[in-house]
Amino acid sequence: MSTPEPHASDPMKFAQDLTDWAKNLERKAAQYNELKGRLDAVSVSAQSPDGVARVTVDANGVPTELTITERGRGVDPAQLSHTLTQTLRQAQARLREQVTQLTMATVGDDAAGQDIVDNYRERFTEPVREEPPAAGPRTMHLGAQPDEPPAPPRTEPRPSRPRPNSDDDGDDGDDYFGGSVLRR
Repeated sequence: MSTPEPHASDPMKFAQDLTDWAKNLERKAAQYNELKGRLDAVSVSAQSPDGVARVTVDANGVPTELTITERGRGVDPAQLSHTLTQTLRQAQARLREQVTQLTMATVGDDAAGQDIVDNYRERFTEPVREEPPAAGPRTMHLGAQPDEPPAPPRTEPRPSRPRPNSDDDGDDGDDYFGGSVLRR
């Protein structure tokens, strides 16, 4: 949206162009306020294909609800974590689609609207279906593994500092840390 071009020969035409331009700005501002209200109210949910998890995200893609259904009982924690992550990504991808539709329907395909859509596309890419981690034995490892030798302690040499000579005249030992705090 550019500013109206001044018409030196017709000041009335310029005034009308300026009025039209201002009205167009007001209309666009109202459209963007409407879009903001619509986006603030957006909430999108997704459910995992196996029905174990359901995730709801707000307009920023932040989870507002994480539900693990009865089907999640006894599921390996690594598998459950994977399912929740995939379901979150699916909800965020749906959010991206909904924001695109709302933006195009409310403000159209102008530069600012396209910037909003592009921002959501960058933040919430299409989810990639990854293979879940293989279920393994449920063990918890604390500290070093039994077959690993303990790491040797790290020792770093301390830098040497000159020590004050207490026999020097005028030296009260305050110039160095660790020196005497008592005065003679």
